[in-house]
Amino acid sequence: MENVDRISNLPDSILGYILSFLSTKEAVATSIPSSKWRYLFALVSNLDFELDESSQMLKISTIKSFMCFVDRVLFFHNTANINAFRLRCGKRVDSDRVYGWISAAIWRGVKHLGLSISLDNFTLPGVLFTCTTLITLKLETNLVLNVPKDVCLPNLKILHLKSIMFPNDDSVESLVSSCISLVELIICNCSTKKCNISHNSLKVLEIIRSVLYGSLVIDTPALAYFNDTYCVAREYSLKNLQSLIRADIAFLDIRFDSHQTKATAFFEGISNVNILVLSSSSLKLLKCCEPLPIFPKLLHLKLYCDYHNFERGVANLLTDSSRLQSLFFYQEALTNLPEKVPHCILYQLKVIEISGFMTNKDCIGKAKYFLENATVVMKLIIPTVPFLSEEQKSRIYQQLMASPSKSKQCCILVV
Repeated sequence: MENVDRISNLPDSILGYILSFLSTKEAVATSIPSSKWRYLFALVSNLDFELDESSQMLKISTIKSFMCFVDRVLFFHNTANINAFRLRCGKRVDSDRVYGWISAAIWRGVKHLGLSISLDNFTLPGVLFTCTTLITLKLETNLVLNVPKDVCLPNLKILHLKSIMFPNDDSVESLVSSCISLVELIICNCSTKKCNISHNSLKVLEIIRSVLYGSLVIDTPALAYFNDTYCVAREYSLKNLQSLIRADIAFLDIRFDSHQTKATAFFEGISNVNILVLSSSSLKLLKCCEPLPIFPKLLHLKLYCDYHNFERGVANLLTDSSRLQSLFFYQEALTNLPEKVPHCILYQLKVIEISGFMTNKDCIGKAKYFLENATVVMKLIIPTVPFLSEEQKSRIYQQLMASPSKSKQCCILVV
């Protein structure tokens, strides 16, 4: 019994399932030990191919070996469908073969397709834009993407676009509108003249480090999460964001005093948000709004800030956010404490975190302000600056514990 090969006697379907937990290269390597395993790798439905071309010393033979390896795997792959196909390669791989590999995956009903390729003057196969089986599509291609007029991706739910230039005004709009099942869209390091995103089922939208030479139009009634990080646009139009739960906003640090109208339109568009995370420059932009937007549904506010003199923006945010339950901010963001204690501090705030804390009277005074006025706060967290000793942290804790507190159940943590 010790010499019985129990694994090889398992049904091919189970062996294929076992191989699916290996990388494509490892799965193919199992064809060497015995004839039983020779073609079992063809049962694997998740294919992952990567050629690291970062080294200038990469041999031509290595590149040819990689291309032959992909050819062999796809030739022997006899399953009815490919579940996932991921390809990562650079400019030294033959573009015609890359075109054929992508087409082969699509013809075999691929559901999850990830392409990270850097080929000059490369054109994606036309069948990609009418693939009815695609659920996930992630493109990082460094190319100019001409979206065909007949584009139709009815089952696509996740779309990630990175390092792509859209030459036509309606390219993004055409692509997004053709994905009727889309729920997640990420646009990173892209450029386009106009970005119009109108979709009824989209729930996640991230626009990161992208340049929009025209306007950014967002009309997404089901959107729950919005991330705008270092995105540059001439104009903003955000509407129908009544389902928005969280927004992470980080603008470039530019002069905003001449962009009052744009700033006001942007923040009014996300005013229904429950969770708001703002960078320093975003808080600076908010301060320019006239009038300052009201966030009636805001429950959680997090401010990353190392600038001074933002008391108008922060104080008004607190005053106009009567339902706020948690507040996380760098102590530099609030230089002047509101004379009239906001309603949220008196009756709503349960968690307060003040970062960048030091031993000076100003920091201690800010913490005491919340302790003396917040009647229902349950936790006050004080992350200190890195150079404070444990003894200094202990003194901060003792001073705060000795301070009068309106809340009888507040826990103070100095870390």
